[in-house]
Amino acid sequence: MPKKEVPTCLFCSRVIAPPEEKITDFGEIIYGECECGAIYVCEPTGHNQGEALVNAFFLVSPEGIENVELGVNFEIRERDYDYKNHKYVYIKNWLYSGRLFFIKALTAGLNIPMKEKTKINKKDFISLLQKDDFETIQKESLQNKNILSWLISLSYDKEDPLSWKAIDAMGYVAKAYIEIQDVETLRNTIRKLLWSMTDESGGIGWRSAELIGEIIYAEPSLFEDIIPILWSQREEESFLESVLRSIIKLSKKINLSEYIKIDEEELKKLLTDKNETIRALSFILTNKLKVNLQAPEELKNAVLSIYDGGNIIKIKTSEAEKFL
Repeated sequence: MPKKEVPTCLFCSRVIAPPEEKITDFGEIIYGECECGAIYVCEPTGHNQGEALVNAFFLVSPEGIENVELGVNFEIRERDYDYKNHKYVYIKNWLYSGRLFFIKALTAGLNIPMKEKTKINKKDFISLLQKDDFETIQKESLQNKNILSWLISLSYDKEDPLSWKAIDAMGYVAKAYIEIQDVETLRNTIRKLLWSMTDESGGIGWRSAELIGEIIYAEPSLFEDIIPILWSQREEESFLESVLRSIIKLSKKINLSEYIKIDEEELKKLLTDKNETIRALSFILTNKLKVNLQAPEELKNAVLSIYDGGNIIKIKTSEAEKFL
């Protein structure tokens, strides 16, 4: 039998009541509240942890999950949990093993001064982004860290030109933080983006690799340890395109071979991938690496989606490199 333990709050150690299924504005959520102010959300099966985390974010920030900055204004803690018997458990894959997520503001009332400092709201920010006013976005981002979260939330839909602008803007914002020597804020953002690419988050960070790439590109020497981690995310098929785009851009500033090992056999496999976009990006990467590998000439005519001047255009691989 697995070792079990009466659940206590992971912030204050008080014994907590069983979470209850409640109807909220965001749907049915199994959750409870501790006397210390922490909210705990239950994912009873262990298979939908990303959804449970998003629900937790909504509960602590009904105005929008983009206002939740893990490690900045909120902290999250978690334990394996048996919902049926209301016990913590210590054995994975136990019949009733789920997950209990606790989330709490780092400082009471922290959101109030943050709002007082905010000079623009999200609607104003989107207007700046639509106008490519990256200079103003840079300045505002130093006063309003919500902008980093807004960029992330706007980046997911690659069919929307605004998502491409958001990725470009992340590079400008990164430069602003580097100029004031606040690298830790950027590293916290990278941690959040990497988390969004994990199974625990539900793997929602479809374009997180490109956002991370923009931060690194602003000053690669500050994030050398992140480059191998970024490349490793290619192993998940849903992130491969985004990783390739980010690595290709980084090749303009760094010698990739000094940071990552790209095996020729892997390149051959990528060059014959079932997805035309992956084949096209791999063709460009192969040329960048200058490896002793002959890529199929027909890939020069493969079609890539590129963002240019407010529009998403489709062009041949042979013409695409200048845009990446």
